[in-house]
Amino acid sequence: MSRRNGKPCPGSPSPRNDADGPAMGRAASNPRRRFAARWPAHPVRRSKQVIGALRGSPFAGDVAGDVAGALARGRFGAIVRMVRTLSQTPGESEKIVSRRFRYLWICNPKVASRSIMAALRSAEPDAQVVFDKSVAEILSIHPEAKGYYSFSFIRHPFDRALSLYTEMRCFRERFEGRHRLLKAERQRNFDRSFFGLAEVDSFEDWCRWLNTAYGSDTFANGHFRSQHLQIRLADGRLPDFIGRLEHIDEDFGHVAARVGMPATELPKLNTMLGWQAPSPQALGAARAERSALLTERNKALLAKRYAADLKLYERVSASGRG
Repeated sequence: MSRRNGKPCPGSPSPRNDADGPAMGRAASNPRRRFAARWPAHPVRRSKQVIGALRGSPFAGDVAGDVAGALARGRFGAIVRMVRTLSQTPGESEKIVSRRFRYLWICNPKVASRSIMAALRSAEPDAQVVFDKSVAEILSIHPEAKGYYSFSFIRHPFDRALSLYTEMRCFRERFEGRHRLLKAERQRNFDRSFFGLAEVDSFEDWCRWLNTAYGSDTFANGHFRSQHLQIRLADGRLPDFIGRLEHIDEDFGHVAARVGMPATELPKLNTMLGWQAPSPQALGAARAERSALLTERNKALLAKRYAADLKLYERVSASGRG
């Protein structure tokens, strides 16, 4: 190192501690060592915070066991994914506020939400679509909407879970054999957002995963969050009207008549068999697959996970209309 009057010259490298230098040099040249040097304390600290927050939850013991096992095996990446999952809060689905027809629609993902939104926007292009806000937040911004007619749609919980599984499977297969960057983008999305989801290879795996802490309503996104939580109003009440996907044309027509909106045919968008109306042959194949996948074991798992949704669905079905 160059010196001038006993001092380092400007721009010359700083002196290195030889005792620390070799180890630091090896870590700097090895990404895995850099990761190991930086992360061990962080997952331990965050995992303790998460386990503490889950105290009293029926999943606390399971999560603590998963964290302890990952720490013992040095699987710091697994702990980071656990923390990522357990740090999430359920997101809010879209809503539409209509001043013209005086209604509030609450989106329930995987229940023809794209089709309903398209029909509502077609009838009133200026209707306000609100993203990432709860009903309470919307009412604070639009207090006039407190007196609006509220509605949403539900579907049988078994079919909703099967629909999302089918979409995930199709999404994975669509990227099979394509450019690695596209695969990486897929992995960064749904699979990698929730711990353990990337290992789901069958519908039974999916049903089991939904019954774990990582698939619970505490951390769920709108696609597999329980429907009765998804559609509730700010004060905890259910909407004025709850339609069913199985009778969506009739029920949507009832909503249109109730608010004075022109009758609009619902487009068939984003179906589980593609992005257009399925053919009769495709529908027959889907029904056969549904029967094969919804075994008694899988139905029992889904009934446990979505018990409250089943009660709501049965109640709405018994009344014939929300």
